[in-house]
Amino acid sequence: MPVFQRLFFETQQSELPADPAIRAHIWADRFREIITSMDVDFLAGDATLFGRHNLLSDGTIVVGEMVSSSFKGIRAKQHIQPNDDSHVYLSFNIGNTVQASRQFGREAEARPGEALLAVLEAGIEALAPANGHSLSLKIPAAYFVQWGLSPADLACRKLDCSGADYRLLTGYARMLIEMGEQLGAAQAAAASQHLVDLTGYWLGAGDKVRAQNGDASVQGRLFVIRQLIDQTARDPRLSLQSVAARLGMPPRTVQHVLAAAGESFSQLLARTRLRRAYTLLLDPAFDDVPVSTI
Repeated sequence: MPVFQRLFFETQQSELPADPAIRAHIWADRFREIITSMDVDFLAGDATLFGRHNLLSDGTIVVGEMVSSSFKGIRAKQHIQPNDDSHVYLSFNIGNTVQASRQFGREAEARPGEALLAVLEAGIEALAPANGHSLSLKIPAAYFVQWGLSPADLACRKLDCSGADYRLLTGYARMLIEMGEQLGAAQAAAASQHLVDLTGYWLGAGDKVRAQNGDASVQGRLFVIRQLIDQTARDPRLSLQSVAARLGMPPRTVQHVLAAAGESFSQLLARTRLRRAYTLLLDPAFDDVPVSTI
């Protein structure tokens, strides 16, 4: 059984006008399964409501390609789930139209050959006009923690897409989308990690990527610890013992892995909760939520 699973869906073009509500419901259902929960809509005057979505997932990352006649994605407060929102979504515009997004009160455009970044633990609006064509990558926010980057500060900001590292990343993503199903377990794991590493290099975290690749086994355990804490930090009962039990490690091992990275469990948990609070405080959708609740 291949490690990468292909997730493909397409809404066919028709000579007759399509019902926007039905198509939007289909797309929203599929996006909830593959990427994240959101409301879907289309541009006024789009009679075809055509879309082709070709994605690969290994359970940790999702990489894909989307072609659509038009697309509006709205992720609001009601869509944000504690166990599924700790991810970052990257959209690479490989078409001929301008794409746009809004997050944290900021707006940004991605012209052909440019990219946009979104944080899935906050509200966002995304717009792809007629004949949009893009690559996408969904990766755990825990990687950004390892790279020393704040996704909230990168969201809806101008990203440097002029260098060879960007072209290498998007070229590798397209190749993986095409052939990922053919890879065995070891190859797929290496390919997935390489795609993540290329993302880190492109975002300027090359030194951290190289350092983390020094001892793969230690770094692998460090990542799963950080990822679990990132996913469960909202639980007020979270403790070193509960994290260790869920990972099948002795608490002392968790402490040792974190100490080797210059961290402690309490420091990592506090930093994760502060990062989440910072993200929600930036999001206008949570303006009505008391700071004490956040």
